[in-house]
Amino acid sequence: MDTGNILLLIGLIASIASLSVYKLNRRYFLYALILAFLFISSAVLLLVYYFISNDLSINYVYIYSGDLPVVYRIAAMWAGKQGMQLLLVWATMLFILLFYMKNQENNGFARKISYIALGIVILFLSITLLDSPFRPAPGSSEAGILSGHGLSPKMISFWFLIHPPLVVMAYAAIIILFASAITYLFSGEKEWVVTARSWGRASWLLLSLAMATGGAWAYETVGWDGFWKWDPAQSGALIIWLVLTAVLHAIIRHQRNFREYDTTAPLLSACVFILSLYVMFFSRKGVQGSEHNFLGSDIWAILFAAMLFTTIITLYLIMRRKSEESGWKMTLNSMNSLRTSFHTAILLLCMLAFVPFWGITHSIIPEKIFGDQILIPKEVYNFWSFPIILLLITLTGYSLLQGVVKQKVLKLITLLAIFTGAVTAFFPGPTLLDPASEFYQQSTFLGQSIGSVSVISYIPISLFGVGGIFFRFIHGKHRFSCSNTGIGLIHAGFIFIVAGAISSTSLSTEGTVGYTALELNIPKGIDAVWRVSVTDISTTVKADNGSEQVLNLNFYKNGNPHGSGVVSLSKSDRIGNFHKLLVHRTLFTDIMVHYDGDALNPSSIRLRTEMMPLVNVLWGGTLLMIGGIIFLMKPNLSSKTG
Repeated sequence: MDTGNILLLIGLIASIASLSVYKLNRRYFLYALILAFLFISSAVLLLVYYFISNDLSINYVYIYSGDLPVVYRIAAMWAGKQGMQLLLVWATMLFILLFYMKNQENNGFARKISYIALGIVILFLSITLLDSPFRPAPGSSEAGILSGHGLSPKMISFWFLIHPPLVVMAYAAIIILFASAITYLFSGEKEWVVTARSWGRASWLLLSLAMATGGAWAYETVGWDGFWKWDPAQSGALIIWLVLTAVLHAIIRHQRNFREYDTTAPLLSACVFILSLYVMFFSRKGVQGSEHNFLGSDIWAILFAAMLFTTIITLYLIMRRKSEESGWKMTLNSMNSLRTSFHTAILLLCMLAFVPFWGITHSIIPEKIFGDQILIPKEVYNFWSFPIILLLITLTGYSLLQGVVKQKVLKLITLLAIFTGAVTAFFPGPTLLDPASEFYQQSTFLGQSIGSVSVISYIPISLFGVGGIFFRFIHGKHRFSCSNTGIGLIHAGFIFIVAGAISSTSLSTEGTVGYTALELNIPKGIDAVWRVSVTDISTTVKADNGSEQVLNLNFYKNGNPHGSGVVSLSKSDRIGNFHKLLVHRTLFTDIMVHYDGDALNPSSIRLRTEMMPLVNVLWGGTLLMIGGIIFLMKPNLSSKTG
């Protein structure tokens, strides 16, 4: 047995031992936690050492290591499922330790949460031992292994260094949120709400950063179809993020009045973790069309069983608990209340989360049970998501103006925004669905009518939402507080993200430009404003029967020089074909250039171009949202202070 597996095994024993001293002594319990964390950390450091030293006797190192810079040898640790599992165990153990050390004064409550979270760590640690990153490479006892397979060129990116760890840290924080919810359902301790709010916000921030960095990575990678392609793993993260957003809305009301969302808030909190298990399950089972499949083991069966068990336990605790949730009746007066706005927001967020959940599940069941491969087109997701998003943003403007302007004025402004949105839906311009798409052609008359709605209808609705945010900030109470600032930035960020996504995809244009060896330094038109020229061509021969062609490009705007860059196309037996994308960024438009096709012919070159207008609105919205979450966060994550 490798030293790494021994360290993990001792960490597992220490974790189990900490459960056995759970009721004996506070100090012993803490010592057992520290011991488990130290051994798991030692296993992580050992794997990092194996990568740095390029120890090819370890199969996981052999698969992902190679002739790489040191920073990418370290990052290769999370290139595969075994490394990600180990990192998740380590991050969860770290968060349990931090949580317990900051909450020792409330020892009983803290130990219950730690107890539940430790049970999950033991499960994940057992999975890591079963599918260990420390397995020896086949034939490692024989001499002659000189180099590993190495990382895919797509992984040689700054975003690869930070995106996977952020995903893992977000999932680890969700475990503390789940443990606090189960503790409340089991014993009714009301301290749970502050813990849930703190760790819910922490996981929300981490997951937002993970989705943003993942989108930026995909945006700069040829073949990943831009910042968002409704990849099952992307969609899975979005499901978790949306339900987590609903959780935080419910917790806000629950913290003010414990009779509100008495069972809904902990139920949604538990669902976030169950959905995390679901994402881990289908990424290991495999989904058609996903770039994030981790195949090659039967760990998915354990995750599926854990998901079912967790669901059953949660439902059992919900049913046995005598709910104190206050009743709510639909009346004309209640329709105008802030409580109704929260009810509606939570419902819409869950409905929006159901769209990708249904799409993923609809792909998995026919493929795994009946052998039929069904790939849900992105038009389906856009079709069902767009109306819900419009309702959410309308509700955002309405709810933020409640209590700030008179009710009659608010109703009038809201109706005006809805009417303007309905009118602009018939304006000429980009439509929700491409009339040439297969989904549009096969839709019913009603579906085609909805798909023909102009996305310009988003403009008046988004202006209403942003106007509500701005007006509340100027005229509302405590307008300069961190809480109000954070809430405003988060909602504005969401509106701008959607606006940037709609404008950049709906208004994007594609084209090709061709060059011969005699046309160096001759600008050719991308559109009426932009031109590009090839200034130099170089071709080099590499190992593994490989070759690489590099082009130096210059850009011109209205005939004036406007920057330069490099595109390349690499070929080898190991990596196949790899296109390096050039993104020429400007304030209002990004110009994306890469090789059109896989031919390496210096005498005839063809480049594909794509204009992405207003994509910076999306990135700006992302920064606003993340900044808003940081404003809402408090310095520590203890259950006493939040």
